[in-house]
Amino acid sequence: MRLAIRGWKNGVLVFEEFTEADEPDDLLPLAEKHARNLMDGPHMLEIEFLDDPDLRGRFFRMGTDPAGMVNPIAVGIIGRKP
Repeated sequence: MRLAIRGWKNGVLVFEEFTEADEPDDLLPLAEKHARNLMDGPHMLEIEFLDDPDLRGRFFRMGTDPAGMVNPIAVGIIGRKP
């Protein structure tokens, strides 16, 4: 599966990484790294399943900042609000 992983703090995109994985366990080291990056302050982690054509199931979001968790978020330049 092809994935885009994005981290947001206070509505600002702070990282974006594209990866491929055969098994969910392949993503554990990546998840731990990004979780550490988002620990301080309101945040949201977004995982986009790039091969899923249905927008309702394409995005998975979690975190402590619910502002962008409902609709897809326009991806902007790192460090700026979209």
